Amino acid sequence: MVGYRSGTGLVQKKIVEPSCGCGAFLTVIAERLADEVAATGDWDRICTSVLGLDIDAEALERCEAEVARTLAARGCPEEEAREIARGWLRRADFLLDPMPECDFVVGNPPYVRATEIDREKRALYCSALPSMTSGCDLYVGFFDRGLDILRPEGRLGFVCADRWLQNAYGRKLRRRVGSSCNLEALVRMHGVDAFEDDVDAYPAITLIRKEAAHGPIRFINCVSDFAKVDAERDTRAVLDWLADPSGNMKGERFEAFEITRPEGDDVYPLGSSELVEFVTKARAALPDPEEAGIRLGIGVATGCDEIFLTDDEHLVEPERMLPLFFMRDYRRGRLNRERWLVNPWTTDGRLVELEHYPKLKAYLEAHRERLGMRHVAKKNPAAWYRTIDKLTPGLVERDLLFMPDMAAEPDPVLSRGKYPHHNTYWIASDTWDLRVLGGFLMADTTRRFIDALGVKMRGGTLRFQAQYLRLLRLPRYESLDETVRDGLRRAFDEKNRDAATYFAEMAYEEVLR
Repeated sequence: MVGYRSGTGLVQKKIVEPSCGCGAFLTVIAERLADEVAATGDWDRICTSVLGLDIDAEALERCEAEVARTLAARGCPEEEAREIARGWLRRADFLLDPMPECDFVVGNPPYVRATEIDREKRALYCSALPSMTSGCDLYVGFFDRGLDILRPEGRLGFVCADRWLQNAYGRKLRRRVGSSCNLEALVRMHGVDAFEDDVDAYPAITLIRKEAAHGPIRFINCVSDFAKVDAERDTRAVLDWLADPSGNMKGERFEAFEITRPEGDDVYPLGSSELVEFVTKARAALPDPEEAGIRLGIGVATGCDEIFLTDDEHLVEPERMLPLFFMRDYRRGRLNRERWLVNPWTTDGRLVELEHYPKLKAYLEAHRERLGMRHVAKKNPAAWYRTIDKLTPGLVERDLLFMPDMAAEPDPVLSRGKYPHHNTYWIASDTWDLRVLGGFLMADTTRRFIDALGVKMRGGTLRFQAQYLRLLRLPRYESLDETVRDGLRRAFDEKNRDAATYFAEMAYEEVLR
């Protein structure tokens, strides 16, 4: 895909493999370079054509042996093959150490979550790399650094997670590849058994050229049972389509089509061609939830649930006990279980004076050491008994829809008189009948939106966080005719997802046709 092919003058080009490991990419690079010089025997010409990097000394040793063996098998004298292999490799940190300019960056960057990166190293990465933030997984830095060292018109090709195209931490990198760099093509391989070892990350092949962004993106979507036989049979045709896409291309377990490039740092709609078309049209024609009169928020994070949450309604003064909606109870069928939040907040967002509530004071003082260990308490010792989040005024007094943060399907719950816990997102509206809205949200159209625009978890679980719910596009309530309203309301009451989908699709068809 990056154009690194024998017979194209590779010896005049420079390729960098930033995390070469034991040589899965470098041995193929060696084969293709060797094919250009084997006939003349002028092996010196490839001595500086490659740079392979890793921080693992043992992996580099194995890689050197494999590369030398590969060159020797192509006719290079063994001693010279060892010298060339040794000269290609360097133990270094690709993200921080000096790097040469190059024409190609190719590899499979390590997938290390942000929380697993050494704190000091993470700070260095964030200061050195324009798209890297403290919340970024490590591979984002490899994209950033790879694009930095590319010469104009150079190409980067990674087998890597594509989560950055749709989550918050990828915003800066999306902005970069939507302006000064050009995301040319993406081959999505979610759930595909494409690696020697099982992987948790959702992989894709990503191709970026060092040039101003322009035109649509060439996208290939593979279904999960895409197999080696598909690659062997269709690679040539796919490469031809990538070079000159003319219309859509459909294989037995994949389809290829072009998608409109999102603007700025907007998320990318990805999935089947039908899904991408639906979501793209809806986002262009319909309002987002806030514009449609819908408010979104998240439940309370306490920083110490074992102290602030209780089953004892009479633990402290009644006015300091707030009924709590706990999504885990609901999803486990424990509908009759009652929980309360020990509430240290007044209705106007101030911490209560403990002297006014002797029972509350005694209870919190008994746990002061534990509460004081929290980060939020260390930042403000005088407010040691606060929850991490303040409470949103008025939520308990109104009808709300609650959504789980993670689920396979959207499952809104209508509630009144309870405050949501932090793994729950709340939805309120002054214009919508919430039963109608609940029917809309439980419809498969909502799942499709989140599927196309949101990050997936293991097993296909979707995230219904506020940041993704805000990506939904809905008709305005006043635009829905009574047939659609009644159908959605009844579907919600009966928990009939098929009926909800039928009427939601009817509503979309009226405005998108």
